Amino acid sequence: MKDISQFLEEFHGRLDSPMQLSRLFDCLPELYFWAKDEHSRFVAVSSGVLALTNSDSEEQMLGRTDLEFYPRNLAEHYIEEDRWVMRNRKPVKDQAWLVPNHRGELKWFISSKIPLYGDGGKAIGTAGVMRDFEKAGAVFQPYQEMEAIINHVLTNYSDRIDVTTLASAARLSVSQFDRKFKQIFQITPQQFILRVRIHAASQALTAGDQPVSKVALSSGFFDQSYFSRQFRAQTGMTPTAYRKKYRQSLA
Repeated sequence: MKDISQFLEEFHGRLDSPMQLSRLFDCLPELYFWAKDEHSRFVAVSSGVLALTNSDSEEQMLGRTDLEFYPRNLAEHYIEEDRWVMRNRKPVKDQAWLVPNHRGELKWFISSKIPLYGDGGKAIGTAGVMRDFEKAGAVFQPYQEMEAIINHVLTNYSDRIDVTTLASAARLSVSQFDRKFKQIFQITPQQFILRVRIHAASQALTAGDQPVSKVALSSGFFDQSYFSRQFRAQTGMTPTAYRKKYRQSLA
């Protein structure tokens, strides 16, 4: 056979559009595929992404960014990760993501993202897949083993959550539970609980006018000063500054 790189180049050159390969993802409902250019504008999305954003067609999303489909505070985070992947020329794999659907309901995904190269080796975009483990069946058994734990946290984040109780529900010791959870989701159970609570607080801050103290309490933080420290550590802003920035963006 001729040189492999030449062989692949010739085949790809014969395709009407290399992106037609992405249509395969429409046959895999548990996978959500997308590709973006260097400005984080969509150049391809699968049917799963269309359903998630309540878009009627791929054309409706092409050339647009996450800012037009998700709350700004979340969209900016997605775009910053795109930039990190391109800047560092490294993939991110199996990241635990909470992504809202078009009704604002949180869904749990496992996300991986890679840089795309062109123009002589320059990073010119990103591509990624998100896996909805509720639909994935036995393929993602390790994730499904933690499904009850994840759902418990998503439903009860405003209450006190004891990791010992979670470990017991998983029929594991605390150390075993902590190790297995981190192996699957790349974060500890405590970090996951904190992430869910910070996400809930950020949504509450931008969606209503509750005092920060009530937002903290409803998000599972029983000490306002601790809430403020953690919120700033996670978002780079105080709760008040965060509310001001993103409420203004919605005005």
